[in-house]
Amino acid sequence: MIQRRAYRGIYRVFTATPSRFVRHLNLLNSGNAQKFTEWPWGKPSFNHLPPDERKNSNILALNFAKKSNNMYTKDHEFKALIDTSLRYVLDTKLSAFNPVEKEAKKYAWLRTREYLYMQLRNTELEKEVKEYIPAVTKFVRPSDPNTLICQLLNCSAVSEDEWKKILNSENALTAQQRFNHIIGSVFDFIFEQEMLPLVSPIRSSTNSAEDIDISNPAEWFPEARKLRRRIIMHIGSTNSGKTYRALQRLKQCDRGYYAGPLRLLAREVYERFKNENIRCNLLTGEEVIEEIDDMGNPAGLTSGTVEMVPLSQKFDVVVLDEIQMMGDLDRGWAWTNALLGSIAREVHLCGEKSALPLVEKIVRMTGDELVVNEYERLGELRLDENSLKGGLKGLRKGDCVVAFSKKKILDLKLKIEKVTNLKVAVIYGSLPPETRIQQANMFNSGEYDVLVASDAVGMGLNLSIERVIFTTHMKFNGQEMSELTSSNIKQIGGRAGRFRVASVSAGSTVDDGKKAAIGFVTGVDPVVLSAVKTGMTSPIEYLQSAIVWPTDEICGKLMTHLPAGSRVSTLLKTLAAEVEKRSAKLFTLSDLKNRLSNIAMFEHMDGIPFFEKMRLSNAPVKDFPLVKRAFVNFCTTIEQRQTRSLTSYPFSFDILDPQCIDNDKFSLEHYESLHNIIMLYFWLSNRYPSYFIDQRSAHELKNICEMIIFEKLDRLKRNPYIKKTGARSGFIPNKKNKIT
Repeated sequence: MIQRRAYRGIYRVFTATPSRFVRHLNLLNSGNAQKFTEWPWGKPSFNHLPPDERKNSNILALNFAKKSNNMYTKDHEFKALIDTSLRYVLDTKLSAFNPVEKEAKKYAWLRTREYLYMQLRNTELEKEVKEYIPAVTKFVRPSDPNTLICQLLNCSAVSEDEWKKILNSENALTAQQRFNHIIGSVFDFIFEQEMLPLVSPIRSSTNSAEDIDISNPAEWFPEARKLRRRIIMHIGSTNSGKTYRALQRLKQCDRGYYAGPLRLLAREVYERFKNENIRCNLLTGEEVIEEIDDMGNPAGLTSGTVEMVPLSQKFDVVVLDEIQMMGDLDRGWAWTNALLGSIAREVHLCGEKSALPLVEKIVRMTGDELVVNEYERLGELRLDENSLKGGLKGLRKGDCVVAFSKKKILDLKLKIEKVTNLKVAVIYGSLPPETRIQQANMFNSGEYDVLVASDAVGMGLNLSIERVIFTTHMKFNGQEMSELTSSNIKQIGGRAGRFRVASVSAGSTVDDGKKAAIGFVTGVDPVVLSAVKTGMTSPIEYLQSAIVWPTDEICGKLMTHLPAGSRVSTLLKTLAAEVEKRSAKLFTLSDLKNRLSNIAMFEHMDGIPFFEKMRLSNAPVKDFPLVKRAFVNFCTTIEQRQTRSLTSYPFSFDILDPQCIDNDKFSLEHYESLHNIIMLYFWLSNRYPSYFIDQRSAHELKNICEMIIFEKLDRLKRNPYIKKTGARSGFIPNKKNKIT
């Protein structure tokens, strides 16, 4: 009897109509609804729906291509259950007296179908279904559309008695009734939480985003605008000593910050300062080291990543390295915000000349003084007349071979070591930074003869490369294969013959190092070499706009102007449109793809406050299924205010064992995923120290993981990223997932 009351209590809590939902309906049914003419906060788009379904909302069955191999097309029982539930929603939930409410329900119907399409196309769905942890509360009032298929295939994990309590029934319940409840509840959630706020009528002109002046992001940082700062720009090609000169100025000040593009670069500068007996702190998203003297005072200088620049602190000097990155759609906001918001008498910008015109426009807007120093390259860079002779057999010690995918990079490593006597190091983006440094150091020392690397080699690492060899002039940009930009080619090619600033003695100047080796650039074949020559000799491609990201204050103001119940994703889409429209396109909001992907994993968690969701949208979640599932677990910890160590989560840390190094069952990618999970834990621990504890154990796991990744690369016998022939990407339900 006690248990029955408990479930009824849960049922009442989860099915209670939200007060904001009632307010919306009252408003829509009032005379004010007549003021609604279209979607005032942006009409939803459905990029994952077939075009005919976007126009006709009465289509029932899902429309997959004939060759599609997923559970919906292969399992007729599952398909019938889905189709019948969709008919149930269409017949019972889409009717409405008010035309505005009816419009919102139509779009909620389309969004529900879109979630089904997206999940059924997911090649990792089988694994996600198996690892999904069902709980009674998740089925009382389902509120996470991103796990809809997982909920459907795990609904039998809840007992018959529990289902009777959930649906308030005394009779036995069929699988169809359970499917109807889950899909119907998800539809209700999308209608109430996503669509209804978007069609809320604009009651007056004072409740619009137009009232917030976001046309000039420079005004987002009022404390920096109180100063007339000196912006000193150090521009030049790769290997011109521009960063070296800025660091010399940083060493002379009392309070300063070096902002690097990568964690490994921030640590390199930190360690260089320490070796020169210069007190320095380290500040990155995952690592914080504070240098404290005998009196308890922290060091005045800090080396860190650009995302971590404290825009509320006063500095004498701030150095922003690789300033041309302000045009990067994903991370560029960190450079732009630091340029606009750093409270410093001097801000030194190091980078390519491509950023100069844009910086000039921004400085005119901020009212600061601009000084430009331009430097010549240290050492000569030559383009080979002919492509690589003899194929891979034509490689020699000191070469760097450039490719743009993990599979290709590891393929090349294996082939080179097979046809030559050369030992090959590798560097690519998803390798842990510590492993990249190890590979780089062993290449520099001569222990490895040849380096095979992605464009990750173009930034941040000191490498003794004699010749850069491009294997292709094409790269996947996230949507399609596209040609490398001239900036990409120059950045990567410029690493050849790189002058190593770290080798300059304390008493010498950079100019003393003009004995640097000549660098050579070529391609594997005439077609690639021709494209490389064009890129290396083409005019500079100047940046057109700077990427920005709003401060918490701006987001808070805009959120108060959006309809009650609006989601974080709605805020970001609204803000992106407003910034681009009203800043003459000089500024563009950061690419929302990755942020919206992050937000989709926790937006339904009502226990996480708005500003916390904004912070979590920037978490470094790599595109590995295992990492994404871990991030959901971490967000649940935040929502439930739990205190947990890393080892308390159900991750496969048991394979962090040296005995697993030679076991091909545990792939390199799996260890890369585990490493990203560990680093994500550090990132969260530095922001939520009371929730994520015991960093010491996490550090031990991190060190073991990096050691295993290094050893697996060193002992590589076959490419782990080549899928076995005959592997099936579709999902065939097993006994565990059988519908009952």
